[in-house]
Amino acid sequence: MGATTGGSIQKAKFQSDDTGAGFEVQYNPVNFKFDKSVSWNEHDDQGKEGSLEFQKASPASMSCELTFDTTLDGSDVREAWVNKLLKFTNPEVTPKGGEAKALGKKRPHKVLFTWGNFKLLGVIESVKAAYVMFGQDGAPIRAKVTLEMKEWKPGEYEDGSGGSSYDTKSVKLVTVGSGDTVTSIAMENNADWRDICDDNGIDDPVDGVSAGSQVAVKMSK
Repeated sequence: MGATTGGSIQKAKFQSDDTGAGFEVQYNPVNFKFDKSVSWNEHDDQGKEGSLEFQKASPASMSCELTFDTTLDGSDVREAWVNKLLKFTNPEVTPKGGEAKALGKKRPHKVLFTWGNFKLLGVIESVKAAYVMFGQDGAPIRAKVTLEMKEWKPGEYEDGSGGSSYDTKSVKLVTVGSGDTVTSIAMENNADWRDICDDNGIDDPVDGVSAGSQVAVKMSK
């Protein structure tokens, strides 16, 4: 996907898939890029024309540039905006089933990035901030941020829609109630329980969720 300008009226959003916390950007992204790679190996068939064998589909990646500005009120742009992105990189989330839970290590947030019909559930790999304007007290009041994200797991893509990452399906966060299971959540939201398990790293559709937690649910078209 080539670079685009940030002229869309609808604001892009970042939302933690783990806690539901999130925010809309101040100005829409510019220089937005989406990349997807697929690995193939060439057979060494002596005396024959070489053939290809599929190896794996790697998670997609996206990058964009964001501008944040606090010149109107003179507040520190780091505290007002940049730290909202950096918060998602803090290793403060306890892994769920299927995420090497036995390691006992907390991880950063899974983040749902939404801009119009584009959706990517992934992790933030890099936040690079360049501060280009400062207030009288020396605090930065304008920042240009280069953000890089990687898809949580390789998505499946369909002609015309782009699949799970570039899709016309809506995604919402559902808070798990007492007695809820993946299958009951899927039925209540007209969704596929297998998609819920895949998108949220859940191994057990019956006991894989706990009351009070949140799961991303991809709605049917």
